[in-house]
Amino acid sequence: MTALSETLLNDLIQRFNPDAAPDLTADIQFLFSGRESAAYYVRMADGKCTLHKGELDFARLTIRVDIEIWRAIQQGEIAWADAMMQRKFTATGNFPLLARLPQLFRLGD
Repeated sequence: MTALSETLLNDLIQRFNPDAAPDLTADIQFLFSGRESAAYYVRMADGKCTLHKGELDFARLTIRVDIEIWRAIQQGEIAWADAMMQRKFTATGNFPLLARLPQLFRLGD
């Protein structure tokens, strides 16, 4: 059985919009908590996005979030802007990259 975190992030990378990131090379670390604790990162490079299990020493952006909150964000139950404003997750690192996530991954579609 595939973990919810892996299922969600596999769906996220399927939504990747390479046109929004023509020259972007970046790793985004996801640290999930709540009913499922897991660490994954997505790597964007050469117009592609791939999913990897584990924790990086240096990610460009790290998002710490309860798995159910992330599911709700990704499925459009919570708007991205609302999640940010209400501090439904914490992020460290490159905030311009954080602001681009809705375009990079079609969040809210």
